[in-house]
Amino acid sequence: MAIEKSAFFCPAIVMHKRLRPRINQFVYRVFYLCFDIAKIDTLKSKFLSLNRFNLFSFYNRDHGKRDGSNLEAWIRQILVAKNLNDKVEKIYLMSYPRVLGYVFSPVSFWFCFDSQKRPIAVLSEVNNTFGEHHDYLIFNPDHSPLQENQWFKASKEFHVSPFFKVSGSYKFRFVFNEKKIAVWIDYLGADNEKDLLTSVICGKEELTDSKLLSAFFAIPLMTIKVVALIHWQAVKIVAKKIKYIPKPAPKAHKITFNHE
Repeated sequence: MAIEKSAFFCPAIVMHKRLRPRINQFVYRVFYLCFDIAKIDTLKSKFLSLNRFNLFSFYNRDHGKRDGSNLEAWIRQILVAKNLNDKVEKIYLMSYPRVLGYVFSPVSFWFCFDSQKRPIAVLSEVNNTFGEHHDYLIFNPDHSPLQENQWFKASKEFHVSPFFKVSGSYKFRFVFNEKKIAVWIDYLGADNEKDLLTSVICGKEELTDSKLLSAFFAIPLMTIKVVALIHWQAVKIVAKKIKYIPKPAPKAHKITFNHE
């Protein structure tokens, strides 16, 4: 696990493929920032600011409690609930930055490493277009490191798409190594059959102003593009006569743990 650097620029390919009742697939390019949450105060440069407007920016209030409070304290409080905090030395957050002040990040990932640079847990911080959010914490019950070929299962507890019910489960798999960061999330319906496949495959590069500026012109207004793509895919799904499902009342709890 190469995590010596405090921040990475992560060009990525995101793929979604609906399998039932009709196939609908799309792939798009994005980029993430991935950084050591304990060194968040160093996450600033000519084109990237912390908690203030810039070409790119990162705001504490976009994550955690959504009140601008300390993010490392928030994630460590969650880890305490499963007796994981004492084993975690470094925590890296991978998320979209704000672009010209705007962001919508469908999911951000918190990678938690032990003193030997092995992943002990991953928290997936999921947002929907209704302004709601929910977290899924993935870990081994015996607190052993997560393996790159290991799949984890958690109940679906959050309304994301208006074309899927809040039922069934997710399967998660994570890779964080010297060359790439990758996430696979499969959604299984109530009958335990796959309905949706999702993957995020990222490179790991040095975070520099030149990389940020190139990314801005290569994928202009990226975060607005993400929202536009979500709604365009919704139009295509409606055209395929896939049933619309009204949003249910959100669950009282805001975090789900994988099946132990």
